[in-house]
Amino acid sequence: MKTLRPHKHKELQFFIADEVGICSFRDEVASMEHPFFALKGGDTKTREYKNENVTVKIKPTSDGLATVFDKDIWIYVISKLQEAINSGLPISRTITFTPYDFFVTTNRSTSGIGYRELKKALLRLRGTTIETNIIYSEDKEETVIFGLIEKARILEEKKGKLDIGMVEVTLPDWLYQAITKTKVLKISPDYFRIRKAIDRRLYEIARKHCGSQSEFLISLEKLHLKTGSSSNKREFKRLVKNLCVTNDLPDYEIFLDNSTDKVTFKNRNQNTPQAEASRKREKGKKEVYKLKKTLLSKLIS
Repeated sequence: MKTLRPHKHKELQFFIADEVGICSFRDEVASMEHPFFALKGGDTKTREYKNENVTVKIKPTSDGLATVFDKDIWIYVISKLQEAINSGLPISRTITFTPYDFFVTTNRSTSGIGYRELKKALLRLRGTTIETNIIYSEDKEETVIFGLIEKARILEEKKGKLDIGMVEVTLPDWLYQAITKTKVLKISPDYFRIRKAIDRRLYEIARKHCGSQSEFLISLEKLHLKTGSSSNKREFKRLVKNLCVTNDLPDYEIFLDNSTDKVTFKNRNQNTPQAEASRKREKGKKEVYKLKKTLLSKLIS
C-alpha cells in the first residue's frame, strides 16, 4: 500500500488554503522531536518520555490521548497564526476557522462523520495534559503543565443534516510563545496525505533532524524512543522496513541497515531536477497568493 492517500479535493485544496490565509504549513518543533501525541486512538495510559535532559509526561482523560491525526488541528491553526504574523496582521491566541476549510485544506472528508470526528478531536486536545521542562523563555529552568489547546468553541448552524458553523480554538500560552518565537518549521502539504500514524511521526522526525541537510543518521533504538511507539522493537523494525520498501515519504527517503540497525533519512529535494521544479512551483504559488491578496485589498478599498 502506498504511504500517501490520494488527494480528496485536488481542485479545491490550493484555493481553499489561499482563502483561509495559509501559504505554507508549519509544525511546532518540540512536538516534532518528542512524542506529544499518541499513535493509536483510545489510549488512556499516562505516558512518560525521557531523552537526555528533556522530560515529557502526557496525561489523558477518559476520552483518551490526543492522536497524531488530531494534531492536524494544531498544525492548521499554527499555520494560520504564522501567516498572520508574516503578513503583519494583529494576532491572538484564539484562531477562528470553518470546519469545511479545515477539512479541504487537510485532505479530510467533508461528510457528517467528519464534523463529529472534529468535535471528538477537540475534546481529546483539550483533555490531554502535557507536563514538560521544554520551555521557550531564556534563563529559566522550570516545568510547565498545559493542555494541548486551552479551549474550543463551536458555533453551530443547522443546515440540512450537517452542522455548519465556525470553530474557535484558543492555544495554550506555551504553544503561542513557541510560534511567536519562531519555534516552528515548514512542512510538506502532503503530510496530511500520509496514511499511517507511525509514518507521520517518521516524517516529522526526519523534517526536524534532517531538515535541508543531505542526510540524517539515527539508531533504530533512538528512533523507536522518539516516535513514542508502543510496539516492541521487533515490530517497530518491521514497520520501518515496510516504509523503506514503499519509500514515498514527502521530502525524504528512508534506509535501514539491517547489520547495524541504523536508519538513514536522505533529503530527496536537494540538488536534483525535482528539487528545482519543486522550488519553482512553490515560488509560483507564492506569487499567485500575493497577487490575490493585492487584488482583494484593492476591491475592499
